[in-house]
Amino acid sequence: MNLKENIRKSRELEIDIFVGQMKSIYEESLKENEALYDITYNVTQGFKAINSATILSDSRVIKILRYSVSPTISQMKFGQMFEMTSIEPFEREKHEIGSEKYECLKAVAGKIADFINKNIDKDRFWWREKTGAPSNNELALVKKWTCSIAADQNAQTEYRRYRKQLQEKSVAVKLESLGYTLSGFHGVITSINDLKSGEYTLETKVKGRTTQKADLAFRSKSSNRLVLVEAKAVGVEIDATKRIKECCDKANDWTSRSTLGAPILVAVIAGFFTEKNISNLRASKVLVAWEHDLHAIDAIA
Repeated sequence: MNLKENIRKSRELEIDIFVGQMKSIYEESLKENEALYDITYNVTQGFKAINSATILSDSRVIKILRYSVSPTISQMKFGQMFEMTSIEPFEREKHEIGSEKYECLKAVAGKIADFINKNIDKDRFWWREKTGAPSNNELALVKKWTCSIAADQNAQTEYRRYRKQLQEKSVAVKLESLGYTLSGFHGVITSINDLKSGEYTLETKVKGRTTQKADLAFRSKSSNRLVLVEAKAVGVEIDATKRIKECCDKANDWTSRSTLGAPILVAVIAGFFTEKNISNLRASKVLVAWEHDLHAIDAIA
C-alpha cells in the first residue's frame, strides 16, 4: 500500500478497535462504580452523613464522593488539595485502623468531608437540604448519573492502557515470529551490549543525554545494532503532532550517546496520523512501521 492507503487503513482500524472495545470497558467500569455507589450510599446514610468517620470507615467511598461534586475533580488534583500526591491509594482499597495510610487519611478526613459537603452537587442530591424523600426512580437516576460520570472517565483511562498494551504486544509477537526471544535484562540500557543479538525487551529506560522510556528495544540479528521502538496509537488527529515530537526528541537524544552504537529508531504508529507527521519522522531519521503492517521491521531485524 502507498502512504495515503496506509493512512486511510490505519484510521479505519483505529475506529474499529475503539468501537469494539470501549463499550465493554465502559460497561464493566459502570458495574464497578455502581457497586461502590451502593456502599457509599449506605455508609453515608444516603449522602446525608458525610463526615470523617464515614470516610475512615471505608476510604473507597472517597471516589464516589469525588464524583458527587460538580464539576468533578481528578484523583491527583483532589489529593493535592489535601497535601497528598494522589487520592488513588485510598480510593483503591480500605486501610486497617492504625496503618500508616489510615493515619495519613485520618489527618485530612475531616477536611475532605467539609469540602464534599460544601461542594456536592445540590441539584443532583437535592434531598440533603430540602424536605421530602426522593422516589426510587429518582434515586436510581442519581445513581446512574453519578456512576456514568465516573465510568466514562475510568473507561477512557482504561482504554488508553488497553490500547498501549495491544500495540506493544503486536510488536512483540512480530519479533517472536522472527525468532527473537525476551531478554532477561533489567535496568537502564546504557550500552548496545546490554542486549544480545536476537533479544528484545518490553518497556525499558534508555540513557541518552537524559534517561527516557522506550516501549520496546531489540538487538538486530542482521546488523547487530540496537533498535529502539516507540509505539504510538492516536485516536484524535490533533494529538499526533505531540506524539511525533516525542519520537523525534527521543531519536535526537538516544543517537547522541556513542555507547548505544548508532541505534535505529522505529515508530510503530496507528490511528490518525497525517502525511506531514510521517514526513517529520523520516526527517528525524525515524523508521516508520504501521501497526497493521509491520513488514518494515523485517528489513532491520
